[in-house]
Amino acid sequence: MIPRPKLLEIENRDHKRHGCRWPAVLFAENFSRSCVIEDISNSGCRLHINTGKLTANDIVKIQVPPRQLSFVGKVVWLRCDEAGIKFTSKPAKL
Repeated sequence: MIPRPKLLEIENRDHKRHGCRWPAVLFAENFSRSCVIEDISNSGCRLHINTGKLTANDIVKIQVPPRQLSFVGKVVWLRCDEAGIKFTSKPAKL
């Protein structure tokens, strides 16, 4: 049997991602929910979250109390218990 070639995984990103596992709270229009920021870059982050009420293009605020940070962004993708957020503002102090 001939082994299948491994495909290279290429990321098309403007900014490097950094793993972090920061506890946070996501605020949407009609609800708030605790979450964990799995990784973060200058342009967005990936959340581990119950995606039940979230939809693509929702505008959300994410607060990270342990780091005294706050971000505003847009949901750009949803998969199982993860969400991708693109920041629409620079981080602010809480």
